[in-house]
Formats: sequence, C-alpha cells, structure tokens
Amino acid sequence: MSSKILIRIAALVMLLHSFGHTFGLLTWQDPNGDIPIEVVQKMQNVKFSFMGKDGSTMADFYSGASYCGTLLLLLIAAILWTLSDRKDQLVVKQLWIIASAIVLLGIVEAIYFFPFAVSFCVISVTLIFIALYKLKKQISTDGNIG
Repeated sequence: MSSKILIRIAALVMLLHSFGHTFGLLTWQDPNGDIPIEVVQKMQNVKFSFMGKDGSTMADFYSGASYCGTLLLLLIAAILWTLSDRKDQLVVKQLWIIASAIVLLGIVEAIYFFPFAVSFCVISVTLIFIALYKLKKQISTDGNIG
C-alpha cells in the first residue's frame, strides 16, 4: 500500500474521530442517572464571571472546548489529506509534527476519556508511521531530498 493511501486512511480515521467527538458534544447534556443529571444541571445553571466574560457557565466552557476539539480534529484530517499528495523531505517533517501531536492527543484521551477515543489516535498514528517509513525509503531511493 502506498504512503499516499496510508496517509489518506489516517485522515479518514481522524475525520471519523471528529464525528465521534461531535456526537459526544451534541449529547453530553442529556446523561443517564440522577447524579450525572444533577451535575449537568449545575454546569448549565451556575453562572460566574471569568476573564472578563460575565454570565459564563461550566457548560459553556465544556461545549466551547469541545467545539475547538472538533475543529482541530477536522484540521488534522484536512492537513493529512493535503499532505498525502506530496513526497519530499518537508512532508516528512510535517508528518512527524502531526504524528507527535496525535500521540499527545491519544495520551490526553487515555487519561481523561475512554479507550474508543484513543483507538482512533493509535490507528491514525500507526498508519502515519508506516507511511513515514515508506516515504523515507522512497526519498532515499529517488534522491528527492529537499
């Protein structure tokens, strides 16, 4: 399988990750059980001022952070898809940066979330590492180092 296909599959995995993240974002305010319902209600109803913004709630912050997470996952997917067409040393460097970010994201997800979320990062970064191996091998064979 070519590095292009591997990177595009990694991009699609991150796209699926963003869909799952968005589903969680859209459904977190409707939990099961009395205690989670009480926590969500307090997050939605207790307002406070924070860094110049009046009337904020923890629900606002949680939702805002989740929207940011979804956007960043979509950005990673788009960048991976875009990079998949190129085969040069700059792309290798960029893929290492993205792979490092995905590894760190996976660690954060392992600490704060659940294994299913982590699996998207593990699959995606594994595909990127295999693509990197193939790219490095191809670049050294072709002499396309720039």
